[in-house]
Parts: sequence; C-alpha cells; structure tokens
Amino acid sequence: MNSFGNDILRETLRSSRVATEDIKKLFLQLDTDGSQSLDRAEITELLGLIEDMTTGERSSEEVRSYVTDYLFNILDSDGNGSVDLAELEEYVSTYGLVANLNVVSAAASPVGA
Repeated sequence: MNSFGNDILRETLRSSRVATEDIKKLFLQLDTDGSQSLDRAEITELLGLIEDMTTGERSSEEVRSYVTDYLFNILDSDGNGSVDLAELEEYVSTYGLVANLNVVSAAASPVGA
C-alpha cells in the first residue's frame, strides 16, 4: 500500500497545466459519437492526452485508473454515468483541473477515513 501511495504522490508532483480551451479540444476529439459526453474509458484517455501534452509521459495504468475513478466521480455531477462537456467546463472554469490536488488529499488519508 505504501508503494502505491508513493507512486501516486510522485505522479501528482509532476507539473501539469493545460488551458481550458485545450481541454475542450481534447474532449471534442474524444467525443467521436458527437454525444457531448465521455464515458469512464474516454476520461482515462483524456487524462492520458493531458499527460502527453504536459509531462510527455503517461502514468502507470494503475495510477491513471485510480485518478480516473476519483475524477469521474467528481465530474459526473448528475450521476448519469458519463461526463458531458458542460460538467467538464464548469469544473475546469471553477477549479482548474485539480486532479493532482484531489489525489494527494485522497492518498494522504488513511484507508477508511
């Protein structure tokens, strides 16, 4: 568990800033069916593309899966099982994409806290 926590912490310390407009472009690129929403797998790929643009290196599948689950639960504000563009834009415009901060908070909490 400590090793996994350390891996997550190391991943969260990497700098990753992307303009809101760039995130919107990535969202639309991944929305191949034109539904204006992304499912969990597409959110995973969105995070991977953001890593490509920022750090040039993708995190491990295990870490990215954890971050996706955590971020998906935050972004899917209406609980319909997908994240629509309006939900993503609202979140990013209010908070920025702070998955790193959220993961650090979650990783620092003891299990069951």
